[in-house]
Amino acid sequence: MAKKDQMVEECYCSISSDIFKFLPKSGLPFCLYRMNPQTGTFSAATTPGKTIVSTDKKIIFKECDKDLIFIKSSDIADCRPYFCANLETVISDMAHSIPDEDMAMIIVEALKEASNKLFKDSLKKNFQHFYSTLHAAGELVHNNPDIIWYMIPLLDKQHSLTNKSISNGIIGAGICLHGREGKPDFNSFMESLIALFLCDVGMCCLPDFVLGKEFSLSVDEQKRIRNHPVSSVEVLSITQSLTNTSLRAILEHHERMDGSGYPRGVTSENISWLGKLCGAVDSFVAMTMIRPGKKCMTTVDALKALYKESYLYDPNIIYALEKVTYRE
Repeated sequence: MAKKDQMVEECYCSISSDIFKFLPKSGLPFCLYRMNPQTGTFSAATTPGKTIVSTDKKIIFKECDKDLIFIKSSDIADCRPYFCANLETVISDMAHSIPDEDMAMIIVEALKEASNKLFKDSLKKNFQHFYSTLHAAGELVHNNPDIIWYMIPLLDKQHSLTNKSISNGIIGAGICLHGREGKPDFNSFMESLIALFLCDVGMCCLPDFVLGKEFSLSVDEQKRIRNHPVSSVEVLSITQSLTNTSLRAILEHHERMDGSGYPRGVTSENISWLGKLCGAVDSFVAMTMIRPGKKCMTTVDALKALYKESYLYDPNIIYALEKVTYRE
């Protein structure tokens, strides 16, 4: 395709029959393309906005299994709502052909949707979908750590439990994969992701009027907020899917090395590394989020504040956090 004297190469991504299954057959806003195996050329297999009739569906379904049906990479944005709802299948069947920048956007949006259901609806009803989505995303990120650099700029700084969960998880994943020497094994990485994403899930037990307050909390409200690590462990225990390592870190994410944290007030030697990681990341994200009536800190100012309070946080974790969040 010629544009202003520059040649732009159009890329195509193959789709499997499992991908084709969940794409709408009526009103599909983009075109599916059929590849000629003899010439390697592409021709339209469907018409945007038109219903794919039963006969064509059967033909396309069979051709998908022969790797002959494709979408243009420029149409991935239109595919995103369908891809986000079926992240496991997309990662399994298409991640190798989708550019990292587009894949990062799909993952972040899919995690946001899954987290939103978890925080705003029923944890018990939505946990398995969230866990499956996170597991698929975690596997891809673990295999391709550089995709993190495309994910971090997509984080939403507007404060909400969902946005905070996503920021905690993705920034924490960056520390695990880029901020330390040696790559963790996948199971350890998943334990970290679970703790990072879900350390504040107990806040869902609080009424909206308490969550919406920034100042003048009553003594009872302060107690209820300080109890949210315990509440998080309690509500997550019913899923029977979390390891003791993840649950312990969730319980510890507001503990501080000098013993001034909560809920137990333990000191550094009694706090796990993952608990310290969750605590540092959670504090950084809270400082840099936009809240009503509160000015958010810049990345630099938040890092300075954490370094200044090195008696509360592990300095090695803060240094790793700096490597991930402050890149010139």
